[in-house]
Amino acid sequence: MSFLSSIQYQYLKRYTSLVNTNRVHAIECQQKALSSLLNAAKNTAFGKEHSFNTINNYDDFKSHVPLRSYDDFKPYIKRILSREANILWQGLPAYFGKSSGTSGEPKLLPVTNEFLHSTQYAALYLLRNLSQQLNNTSFMGSKVLTFVDQQRLEKINGFLYGAISTIKMYNKPAWTKYFSLPNDSIKSIQDPLEKIKHIIQNAQGNDIRMIVALPVYLSYFLQQFEAITNKKFKDAFPNFKAVFLSGMNYEPYENLLCNHLGDAVLLMENYSATEGNFAYQVLPHTKGMELICNQGIFYEFVALENMHQQNPERLSLKDVQPAKPYNIIVSANNGLWAYVMNDIVEFVSTQPYRLVVKGRLNDIFSPFGEHMLPIQAEQAMAETCNQTHQTLIDFCIVPDFNYSSFRYKCYAAFEHATDNVFQFEKTLHYQLSKHNSYYDDLATTGAITHPELIQVSHDFFITFHANKPNIIHAQQKATHLISDKTIIEKLQVLK
Repeated sequence: MSFLSSIQYQYLKRYTSLVNTNRVHAIECQQKALSSLLNAAKNTAFGKEHSFNTINNYDDFKSHVPLRSYDDFKPYIKRILSREANILWQGLPAYFGKSSGTSGEPKLLPVTNEFLHSTQYAALYLLRNLSQQLNNTSFMGSKVLTFVDQQRLEKINGFLYGAISTIKMYNKPAWTKYFSLPNDSIKSIQDPLEKIKHIIQNAQGNDIRMIVALPVYLSYFLQQFEAITNKKFKDAFPNFKAVFLSGMNYEPYENLLCNHLGDAVLLMENYSATEGNFAYQVLPHTKGMELICNQGIFYEFVALENMHQQNPERLSLKDVQPAKPYNIIVSANNGLWAYVMNDIVEFVSTQPYRLVVKGRLNDIFSPFGEHMLPIQAEQAMAETCNQTHQTLIDFCIVPDFNYSSFRYKCYAAFEHATDNVFQFEKTLHYQLSKHNSYYDDLATTGAITHPELIQVSHDFFITFHANKPNIIHAQQKATHLISDKTIIEKLQVLK
């Protein structure tokens, strides 16, 4: 272990107690989190309206604080933007995080100093956990390649606002710049293709051991790296160890990532959003992210089957069950209370509490009544690629309304096109049935037949996602299930 790695290992050891307490005493941590949040906000306008000073337990909280969407919070946020203090949280927020809304209208969410402090712990817990398992920090001690769309923070009524990643970047300790690549001047390049060229140049000659990225952007970067340097990333950086992935399920891209980064690479997920950093992967090569229960967030859950009800049953962490989909609800030290995330999660374990993200409520795909979750299609595609020995670049599935019976069209870009299209289609059909019982019922009765595979070029999805040739952004998430007829028509034109 190098001197620098040794220092980092000792530094991370200070978080051992917090990591273990979070893991072993999650329920107690959640009780303390709720009590602390209520006490901190009891004298705010929201706290007074909802009688925070009379809430003594979770049942009281549910009866006093109803579930709310972003639209329900707009009147409070409008008051804060008018610089009225003590509305949702003490004082005024430090920033506003800009998040994309489902209707296309961006959301502005408060970002308090307490919230910013809390968000640091997801990375610290992940790093401490990994160093504990490996008994070293060989994956640290050198450069970290971080893919972020650096944006300028804008001003609104005296508040700075922008992407939460940009806000976090502005608030990082100065010493972290020593370990971070690319440099600030490259991060600020607006043309994504030009930015990637400069990142590749900037990376040369450095000892890079970690990457932080979205899977879809990383897959594109790795292809461009090989095209420009005539080397795979693993050959240029033999000490490379780990990738920390967020924003979307990486399984469809796993073969490509391992092909370029090496089979021994550690692929580690984390669950983060503008609303908070919620969970991190504990065990390499094992699905399931551990919920962070002792850092300023109180969680509730509503069973997916009950979300259509006017007042659905709300559950605290102690009442969730494994292998059951829930809509996650958060109250946090950014001033959000019983905020409906519309993220669908499922626990793979409740001792300790580890979950996977199944997708967003609005992303449920049901053109033929199959209620397909994004993760089900992604897992089916990943397993199909494994069985047919294909390396996937990207894909999307759409309904084929013009066929004589129900079926999907699957647009897929592979590193090397398959010659056995029919075998791929049959395998994908089987895997979709395996992962979704409604699809299986349709397949069993013959109502839905095997998908049609449409192979497309390497650059097809770059063009599709960004509406411009050869451009994709570092924080741009891919949509794998599409039922919007306007978008489907664009796919057909691009092909």
